[in-house]
Amino acid sequence: MPKFTVVISDRSKHDAGYRKNRMYWWLARQIGGYGELCLYWFLCEYFGESSVRLVRPSELLKLSRPLRTDYLMVGVPTLLHEQHLQNVHYRKLVLYDSSDHDGINFLYSDEKYLLSKADCCLKHFRDRRWTLPVRIGLLPIKRPPRNNRLHWKLQSVLHRQVAPVTDRQFDVGFVARPTGDPESNIRLRWLIELVRDGADLSLWGGLVGGQSWKDLLSETDIPEACWMGRRKIGFSDYFDGLSRSKVALAPPGYAPWTFRHYEAVYAGCMVVTTDLSDFEFLIPLPESSLVQLQQGESVVDGVRRAIQLGISEPERTRDARAELDQWLTLGKYDASCLITKDRFMSNLEA
Repeated sequence: MPKFTVVISDRSKHDAGYRKNRMYWWLARQIGGYGELCLYWFLCEYFGESSVRLVRPSELLKLSRPLRTDYLMVGVPTLLHEQHLQNVHYRKLVLYDSSDHDGINFLYSDEKYLLSKADCCLKHFRDRRWTLPVRIGLLPIKRPPRNNRLHWKLQSVLHRQVAPVTDRQFDVGFVARPTGDPESNIRLRWLIELVRDGADLSLWGGLVGGQSWKDLLSETDIPEACWMGRRKIGFSDYFDGLSRSKVALAPPGYAPWTFRHYEAVYAGCMVVTTDLSDFEFLIPLPESSLVQLQQGESVVDGVRRAIQLGISEPERTRDARAELDQWLTLGKYDASCLITKDRFMSNLEA
């Protein structure tokens, strides 16, 4: 069994203040305090907690005895340098970047030193168009094991079977906070276009947020029908809404993908998204349920096309959910899904 040591990035001041406390990090491990721990959670699931060690960069300077590991996984950006590794013995050093940065977020890191030690960096997504100084591997998606709301929802009797597209109440399901500039934010643009140009399409959801959000956006041209009329929505209500919708919108967030892509597939929706043909993910998105829009293409036309495909070929949504279940168990990493483990390990040794 290989041994892994995960050195968490110090980007979020993980070596400062109350984050220095051991109890804090014990709780973070247990309840999923940070998306940056995605790699740690994944390795614990597949290789066991006894095979995985989580450390902060400062701890490497205080080792009382040599640390020996097969894989040293170093999160970037980081202040880690040669002095940190004087008492560390490893077979392979692998970088990982859990940010949504386009490319590798070295920021204040000593990029030259790190690249002299590693030939691979793991990212949540890989763009085939990148030309980077190291090979890009695929990092597990950001979901804590003990706080995975999708997994708990899918365990309920209601969601073990999903209704076919033809039996669903709404045409489109989508919920989002109105963050960003309406001119550049695809989420806002799509919703506004849907409300203005797709009056015959029934919508579940909309923008959530209190009056302060409306006041902030008062000078922007957002139709009142775009607002859901709720300050926020819990995951259970959100997933129930998707499960009653024929199509889910899944525009990009800070990265080209969001976890709503997987949630929508598990909810049995057809999924309208931007073009993802140049991107790869550790858990492949099932193409059978995706309608991918090219730049400038109408989201309303995409929704209509997705509805028609879902009605004429109902096996698309069933096949997509079954495809995900090869890689995950009800939206959760599971050691029994060996295909996921093998794909991950192939990244390290390619």
